Amino acid sequence: MLIRGRLLGDSCASDIDVRDGRIHAIRSASRRRAHAGSHEAHILPLLFDIQVNGYDGIDLQSPTLQPEDVARLNAGLACTGVGYWIPTIITNSQRRMERACRVIAEALQDRKLARRIPGIHLEGPYLSPKDGPRGAHARRHVRRPNIREFDRCLDAAEGRVVYTTIAPEQPSAIPLIRHAVRQGVVVSLGHHNANADQIARATDAGATMVTHLGNGIAPTLDRHHNPIWPQLAEDRLTCSLIPDLHHVPAPMFRAIVNAKGKRRIMLTSDVVHLAGLKPGKHDLAGVPVTLQRDGLVRLTGTQLLAGSATPLIQGVFNAMDATGWSLKDSVAAATINPARVLGTRLSQRTPRVGALANFLICTRSAKGRVDIGAVFRDGQLIPR
Repeated sequence: MLIRGRLLGDSCASDIDVRDGRIHAIRSASRRRAHAGSHEAHILPLLFDIQVNGYDGIDLQSPTLQPEDVARLNAGLACTGVGYWIPTIITNSQRRMERACRVIAEALQDRKLARRIPGIHLEGPYLSPKDGPRGAHARRHVRRPNIREFDRCLDAAEGRVVYTTIAPEQPSAIPLIRHAVRQGVVVSLGHHNANADQIARATDAGATMVTHLGNGIAPTLDRHHNPIWPQLAEDRLTCSLIPDLHHVPAPMFRAIVNAKGKRRIMLTSDVVHLAGLKPGKHDLAGVPVTLQRDGLVRLTGTQLLAGSATPLIQGVFNAMDATGWSLKDSVAAATINPARVLGTRLSQRTPRVGALANFLICTRSAKGRVDIGAVFRDGQLIPR
């Protein structure tokens, strides 16, 4: 099978000859007809999405979630160019959060699936109870940090919690941060209204991330004293951003990137199960939301956003436009940057002769829309 496109960092197209799942040869693009791609297409590594709530109707927050749903979700994300991802469990009752952890842990008994899913993200329940910072998380389930309760989720997940999002101003947040870090769990600050001192103490306790900076925050802020500035100023914190350019508009996106530097930025879709469904009113973990025609998901009747419906590959190109990054820089923010922060190894390389085919082919229209032409994972062409 002949695949044509520009390898990451190249200005001219190449032909990749894939035979029996392996790369047989890589040559300068010829005039032969390609099975997929073009001279204008891009050949990129598979992406790593660190915050996935669901996709195409499969909701990780569902009380009826089953291990096979996790496998189906993995297959669906692969079609969008995501090769690695972290399922997110949002604020809910303790019973429901433990059940979700158990279901995902059971799914990860499949070694092939476990290679694609490093573990779980617990986004809550130890968040701000205030409207605005709380975002779409259900107020009735937000609670104070509790080490014993956290450990119950960790046990239910069989130790497969990669990171957790915590509001640092919550009582007992600092002891929980220290405890989580000792358990090998990365701590991210998010959905909070903390001041500079509280953010500094959380970082001193071991927090190393910020969850979707610029979101999960009060809609009106003091111009000097607000959670954004101290998180931007703290070099020990790496920030994730949702690059649909709705959650964070382009000028703010660029300002954050300029402040943090390329290595301290991670791109994530924060995609919810509504992605791929028809616009209209829906339910998100018991909270009424509306999927708009432009792809925005809002809490019904408000301007508050509730996750995203934009695939990560689109976000990679959006980020490039907003920041002036090269495509290589933008791809790094959706692959190697999160892998480094979360201690995850990605078994992928630049395509080379003899290796299994692991890459995606995409093109971008004049209006900026990104379309996936083909995805290879572990030598297999992913059905679309």
